[in-house]
Amino acid sequence: MLDLAHIAFTIIYSITIPDNCQSCPTYEELDLIYPDNTHPGVSGEIIDNVREPPSMVNQWKYYEQQKYDYVIFYDPPPEIVFRSYHITIQPTVPTYKLNQGVSNALNMTENKVVFASDRWVGNSCGSASISSKVWVSLLGDTMNYMKNGCDSSQTIFNHNVTYTYANATLTKQDNVFQWQLDLQNYIQKWLDSILN
Repeated sequence: MLDLAHIAFTIIYSITIPDNCQSCPTYEELDLIYPDNTHPGVSGEIIDNVREPPSMVNQWKYYEQQKYDYVIFYDPPPEIVFRSYHITIQPTVPTYKLNQGVSNALNMTENKVVFASDRWVGNSCGSASISSKVWVSLLGDTMNYMKNGCDSSQTIFNHNVTYTYANATLTKQDNVFQWQLDLQNYIQKWLDSILN
């Protein structure tokens, strides 16, 4: 659960990448677009995609006292996860049925149901998971979306799919924006060229 009392002055975004994710970016790749701005002497350095133990207890207080507007924190410890907007980049985010935040997500009179994929945001808007295949175009949008209380007017992402059942057949109505996938591919090629 997000502890808003402790981030009143400094917004903390914590980003986690599972160790076993082969398709996920490394923290080095993330740093090219969304740099980790933590102080290594306070929060520990990231070596081989793992953060070293911090040298300071209650390290989040340091960032508030130094009047950081925001902190992007890779591989966060639990005390930071608790006080941050926490985003996990997953190999995939399985398709799930929307049951809140979307009017008529399940409308039996019109025989339709709305599913979503590639991004899941928790009910408290304090945690999210995004798919590694669209992380470049979705990470910044998700940070903004969460910072604004998951207000749907504060996101450009719409990866919902509406299924309409008619006479026992299934029809898919896609609302996927192709430009997001094109942007993802373009930036991934750019990242690969820099790292190679």
